[in-house]
Amino acid sequence: MVALISVLHKGPIHGWTSPVVQAGLLVGVVAAAGFVAWELRRAAPLLDVRLFRDRRLAVGSLALLTLFGVQAGIFVVLFPYFQAVLGWSGLRSTLALMPMAATMMLLLASGLAPRVAALAGARATMAAGILLGGAGLALMAVLVSVDGGYPAILPGMLAMGLGMGLTQTPATEAITSALPRERQGVASALNNVTREFGTALGVALLGAVLTAGYRHAIDPRLDTVPGDTADTAREGIANAIDAAGSAGGQATALVRAAQESFVDGWQQAMWAGVAVMAILFVYVLARGPSLTRVSSSDLPRPPRRSRRRP
Repeated sequence: MVALISVLHKGPIHGWTSPVVQAGLLVGVVAAAGFVAWELRRAAPLLDVRLFRDRRLAVGSLALLTLFGVQAGIFVVLFPYFQAVLGWSGLRSTLALMPMAATMMLLLASGLAPRVAALAGARATMAAGILLGGAGLALMAVLVSVDGGYPAILPGMLAMGLGMGLTQTPATEAITSALPRERQGVASALNNVTREFGTALGVALLGAVLTAGYRHAIDPRLDTVPGDTADTAREGIANAIDAAGSAGGQATALVRAAQESFVDGWQQAMWAGVAVMAILFVYVLARGPSLTRVSSSDLPRPPRRSRRRP
């Protein structure tokens, strides 16, 4: 996990072919293969990877991992926008996220998402939620600007909240329905670990895309800024605003350049999220689950170890 997260974090910044990224990818792939091979040999595995042959479990886990990754990546982008571009306080920035959370919780708490899944089917509901979430990301990428402020991104936030709320219920149900009652502890653990792992991946990937986009966009705008101040400004928008005090007559221009560069990075991060959601949408349409609970007799069995007499 550490190696793969490092690859996603460093790839957009250092380049996907850089030695450090390639080394991390090699370590991650070898470690993942080793984990799978080890678990397949155990009589009582920590995680029986054979369970992922059930497409309900596989699709539900992948959907939750992707959704929470994109959501966490959005938070990485939104907070600096609220504070460094709009000039809001931390509390006001947090409150500005409430509409997205409220729309998501409304679908979950009201029972509307489960009813939609029961009527339309898990596959259609998950696909609709993913489509809404991707549309929300696209809206934020297209409408965001330095001068547009909060109204420009609110529609995208609301669409993202609706998409998250619609998708979570059938994705969670897909995981729990794939395992019998006596193995619901495994289902609960998978629900948790996919959320946590997805969050780490999303922060690494979208955060790195944002950083790389910001640095690429601000470089041409620093030609008239003193060298030390320009180096500080390249580190991030918060650093650029702090360094503006030492830029003399270029202070206002430096702050504006940092804000515009951040918006450029924002758009790249959102389009990266749209691409991820589009891949998930196609996968769910092709492999989406039908929710039918199974018994323990339907599950793959780990290998039994023979007991030898001394």
